[in-house]
Amino acid sequence: KWYYQVIQSRYGFNPHHLMLADGIEFFIGQGCKVGLGGHLMGQKVTEQVAEMRSLPAGIDQRSPARHPDWLGPDDLSLKIQEIREATDYQVPIQLKLGAARVYDDVRMAAKCGPDIIYLDGGEGGTGAGPHIATEETGIPLMAAIPEARRALEDVGLADEIDLVVAGGIRNGADVAKCLALGAKAVALGHASLMALNCNKEIPGVTDYEGTIGVPAGQCYHCHTGRCPVGITTQDPELRKRLVVEEASERVYNFLTTLTMELQMLARACGKTNVHSLEPEDLAALTIEASAMARVPLAGTTYTVGQTEQEILAEVKRLLAIKAEEELEVPADVADLRAVEQ
Repeated sequence: KWYYQVIQSRYGFNPHHLMLADGIEFFIGQGCKVGLGGHLMGQKVTEQVAEMRSLPAGIDQRSPARHPDWLGPDDLSLKIQEIREATDYQVPIQLKLGAARVYDDVRMAAKCGPDIIYLDGGEGGTGAGPHIATEETGIPLMAAIPEARRALEDVGLADEIDLVVAGGIRNGADVAKCLALGAKAVALGHASLMALNCNKEIPGVTDYEGTIGVPAGQCYHCHTGRCPVGITTQDPELRKRLVVEEASERVYNFLTTLTMELQMLARACGKTNVHSLEPEDLAALTIEASAMARVPLAGTTYTVGQTEQEILAEVKRLLAIKAEEELEVPADVADLRAVEQ
């Protein structure tokens, strides 16, 4: 499947390409650099990339944080409708959000009429984000999913808009947690790069320690165009190091294993479908996890972060039930009282 991403800068945007896509994504935010634009280093702007983006080769390309043709939900609704008309309503539209003010952002995004909301958690990666942004912006995915799900339910669109999530997902357990908390599907980024072989030496070809000075998997050259194994580079010579046939088999094996792990955990919870996983299948092992994911601490029914109003409402409900039980009068006693009167 091919997603056509509409970014803030509109570099290389071509309306004719929209009809060729299986889906269209409006890039609004990214989990590891929420609220910031993009920056593609000049080293990666080859002649091919420059032609595709209609910009000079070898020059840094920067994208603003905002889209030029809409400033808020009302404008975005019109833009989505415009794209739907351009594609004859045949291509689904997805909005990608970075996890920050999740509840408010998802509520507004849902009202704009997309088919999918893609939520990227703070654990997600980027090839060229400022270090301070990647470390200090965004919130964890496990805290974001319940907020997003609640927002969709509050606007009555939980059954109409699919919630896709990403950010730090590495195995079947991560996927199971996301589905249980309310996601419809997950997306994988860095995990797929690792499966492609980005964190291992190529025997007889690469020498991370000798050429870069760090072990494999710690080179951090995704943004420089000097990826030693040819994955995140546009350099023709370096790209030859990526043997597509072998790499695709590794990715296939990774996805197959991840799926098997997910199915195994679903069966362990007594489910016949992975989409039947629910918050009741989860238990928090720490106070922080309980507060973020809104699931009870293991061995208790207590969820950290419940408001006083919620607790008070539950106490009132239990007291009302107890009062009703105490006021119940056996039928024979009731009949006797009626005769005496």
